[in-house]
Amino acid sequence: MLLLKLTPANINEFGRYDALKETIDKAKARAYFERIEGVKIILPKVNMKADALLRDFILKGGFHIKQ
Repeated sequence: MLLLKLTPANINEFGRYDALKETIDKAKARAYFERIEGVKIILPKVNMKADALLRDFILKGGFHIKQ
């Protein structure tokens, strides 16, 4: 997807972004965001944060993610 030079308008053409988003391991995503932020996070917020990070990563062509 990074090679396609996607924009906010076409990121989900053919449902490709939704399909990718479905592969997110929510338990790992929760653990990551809780470790980075230092607080407990409810699942709906985990989903929102994961979506925002993934979307930003794709639209910017990739970047290093905090460990």
